[in-house]
Amino acid sequence: MLKDTRVRRSRRIVGLGGGIGASRLWRALVALVPPTDLTLVVNTADDLWMHGLRICPDLDTTLYALADRQDTQRGWGLRDESFRCMEALRDLGHDVWFNLGDRDLATHLFRTGLLRTGVALTEVTQRLAAGMGVAVRVLPMTEAEVATRVTTVDGRGLHYEEFLVREHAAPAVADVDYAVSGEPVTPAPGVLDALRAADLVVIAPSNPVASIAPILAVPGIRDAVAEAQDVVAVTPIVSGVPITDPGEQRRAVARAALLAAAGVPATASGVATLYAKLCARYVLDVADSAEAAAVASLGLEPLLVPTLLHQGACARDLVATVLGRSA
Repeated sequence: MLKDTRVRRSRRIVGLGGGIGASRLWRALVALVPPTDLTLVVNTADDLWMHGLRICPDLDTTLYALADRQDTQRGWGLRDESFRCMEALRDLGHDVWFNLGDRDLATHLFRTGLLRTGVALTEVTQRLAAGMGVAVRVLPMTEAEVATRVTTVDGRGLHYEEFLVREHAAPAVADVDYAVSGEPVTPAPGVLDALRAADLVVIAPSNPVASIAPILAVPGIRDAVAEAQDVVAVTPIVSGVPITDPGEQRRAVARAALLAAAGVPATASGVATLYAKLCARYVLDVADSAEAAAVASLGLEPLLVPTLLHQGACARDLVATVLGRSA
């Protein structure tokens, strides 16, 4: 008989993040703790309108991962996806730079239709989660439309997805800011309540400038995280392991460019400086153990464990390290 490896003591865990790195950690976490104990607050500053549809890349990556529908090779989109609609658009002369899969389009059609009838993004996300069989509570960081904007050295203003996908993260970055549509930016319903009730807050191994900073920039969220009982961050950078996958390389280039614009070294300990006033513990990959002293000098407890789940790191060991004294 297989042993039940779930952590049995109930706790309230809130995860902050967005994108591929976060989705890998959430998949590992939900395999070992009851999904109803977990609330995920997801970055929406990557959201954009395209083809008349509201696209929410990080929310969708999170939902697809938790529903076991994610293409784990690409890290985004659905498994066994086709792109015939995008091919047809190209045949019509449309400049398609952001691929939306044929079945993925159903998600965007569903979301956009509800939004246009006045249903709020939090409720739309809950309906999508229910439709996909996701028991984890997934919340957008805000219901306001927020966008990460990258200003290049040559003076262009780009949406983050334009910078990352269309421009392949190639332009030199002068500045990064977070533009709003004019409506008040407040945490989505349930976000602050979840943070205030949390036994543990986990900052995911997401891009610290493009995925984590926008969440923390929503009024009230940073203060709620700082006041939480226990906060742990997982490094998004592992310098000691070479990156060979082209998609991972592009995301690493983008991360380094945005960190440089913020005056932060593209190292695990560099990212730790951004979280030093929020966390008690910081998870480093064993390949970067030489940076443990620098992390400790920030007043953080460095925790060493293999973190690269997509390269064979043990999910249970990583989750146990993340849960730490809250386990």
